[in-house]
Amino acid sequence: MIARFKHSEPVRKLGFGLLILAALVTIIGSFDQHPGLDPLTFVKVTFDDFYANVGTELASIAIAVLIIDRMHRIRDDENERAALILQMGSPDHSFAIEAVRMLAAHGWLKNGSLANAHLTHADLEGVNLQDVPLTGARLALTNLRHAKLTHADLRHAYLKGANLQSACLRGADLRGANLNDANLIDAHIDKATQVDTETILPDCTYWEEGNDITRYTDPKHPDFWQPKHHSSA
Repeated sequence: MIARFKHSEPVRKLGFGLLILAALVTIIGSFDQHPGLDPLTFVKVTFDDFYANVGTELASIAIAVLIIDRMHRIRDDENERAALILQMGSPDHSFAIEAVRMLAAHGWLKNGSLANAHLTHADLEGVNLQDVPLTGARLALTNLRHAKLTHADLRHAYLKGANLQSACLRGADLRGANLNDANLIDAHIDKATQVDTETILPDCTYWEEGNDITRYTDPKHPDFWQPKHHSSA
């Protein structure tokens, strides 16, 4: 028994130590409050004192247990969320898409968890990220072909070399986004898509009022800009 105690975890040792200390304090306190009693009377009085306070003590213990349990749940959720975001950044398509499904199931896809996420080189072809906050996300060289990014928040997202061919960017917020060398061929962009003078276009120029975005999306445009990472697959 003693040998097992020596090898037990520090927290368990602390628990046993506090339990012993509590028992000693209870006995010593009872001696101080009820001096001169015979052993049987002393035990009865001590038990009565303990019984009177046990409800309050149990309530305190219950609250402490609930708080500790909540803290563990929060920590476990944070660890699981971080692991799923890491998985989402995988170059393996099925592995990455499964992470997106799990994030959505937990309600973590649209709660801001993907802000500043590192998803470089991820294969997210065909992914549904509609209305998802991706502010500041690192999406360099990420495969987002046919991705549904309708009303996605891509402010200040780093999309250098990303493949956005045939992606739906209707209503997406691209203010301050870096689209340098991104493939926007056949991407769906409308008047609701937001850009500003901090948005870097695929040819590494800043957007200006009057820019023709179809120069990057329509291969038949007379001044079509050809991305380096073009893929017709």
